[in-house]
Amino acid sequence: MNQIDHIAIAVFSIKNTSCILQQLFNWHFSDVQEIPEQEIKASFASLDHVHIELIEPMSVSSKLHTFLTKRGEGLHHIALKSGDIQADLNHLDHLGVELLQQSAQIGACGKQIAFISPKETSGVLFELCEHLKGEEHGNE
Repeated sequence: MNQIDHIAIAVFSIKNTSCILQQLFNWHFSDVQEIPEQEIKASFASLDHVHIELIEPMSVSSKLHTFLTKRGEGLHHIALKSGDIQADLNHLDHLGVELLQQSAQIGACGKQIAFISPKETSGVLFELCEHLKGEEHGNE
């Protein structure tokens, strides 16, 4: 858990934000993918060893839409690479860290993901993510 995988930015429109970021920084984003389990759409830009993920709610009932309504667009989470997400979750749980999930869920690009409560990390939401073997943001 000592490498950043990606930084996620919550937006109301991936299309609008990706166009702005392409004009400003020449970042190129992947095709938008839907992650129904999370009720979000996602798109990635690769910047050397770190990726920028734009996330957009799929509906007004999604948790992300609630987040955007309360806080506005901006930083949503920082994702850390995990080689064994369940072992990392067990370790954090053993340390008494509040986890938002006790086991991994499916995220973008088929990754296994889980979140640590931001109450534990000075208000920053951290995600652990484990890529499928041999995959690294495969849809980019």
